[in-house]
Amino acid sequence: MATQVAETQAYRVGSRALAARILSAQEAERARVSRELHDETGQALTLLLVRLRVIEDIATQDEVRLEVAGLRALVVEAIAVVRRLTTQPAPGVLESLGLAASLEWLAERIHTDAGLRLDLILDRDDDPIPADIAVAVFRVAQEALTNIVRHAHVEHAMLMLEIEKDELRLLVSDKGVGFDVGGTRAEPSGCIGLDGMSERVTLVHGSIDVRSRVGAGTQVRVRVPLTEEGSR
Repeated sequence: MATQVAETQAYRVGSRALAARILSAQEAERARVSRELHDETGQALTLLLVRLRVIEDIATQDEVRLEVAGLRALVVEAIAVVRRLTTQPAPGVLESLGLAASLEWLAERIHTDAGLRLDLILDRDDDPIPADIAVAVFRVAQEALTNIVRHAHVEHAMLMLEIEKDELRLLVSDKGVGFDVGGTRAEPSGCIGLDGMSERVTLVHGSIDVRSRVGAGTQVRVRVPLTEEGSR
């Protein structure tokens, strides 16, 4: 009888632990999808706003039709992104091109869609970057560049990737209007992007430093260890 009671208790404890793991996994998945929605669709919506501002200054109907066609293509792309979120959490371009070439692709896309020109300084390493690190760095760069398009009011910025044997470093810098980092973090609606970048970098045992001053531009610096010793 005592054995049966012990087995029942053990079963209940195991069931509760399993349920807790399932709930934890579900919450982690919701957080991942939330971040992906913010990264991908947030960028698309920003580009839509930029193109809409362009339309406001257009004089002829032919030019309006051309811009509307571009907007339609952006909407189609945003819909496609939402549909693939649950099955493709990492940018497909990373898998086929690698991190440095993917950042080039990102820079070209942003220049084409939003007009932001980027000075690129990109190291290429013979050894492939671990997938989790590549995704985290790509997403941080994407968020930082999207923020420049949204808020910095500049036509030019810089993106630098340095890869050494034991460490990867990313720098995204602009000389735009800048912002109050502390004040932005204190606003619930304003810190989503900053917190998302921090979470991604923390998950790969890295560090992130966002520095900005009103009227003096913004710098986002990321350091990620590429060895087990460096991540401790």
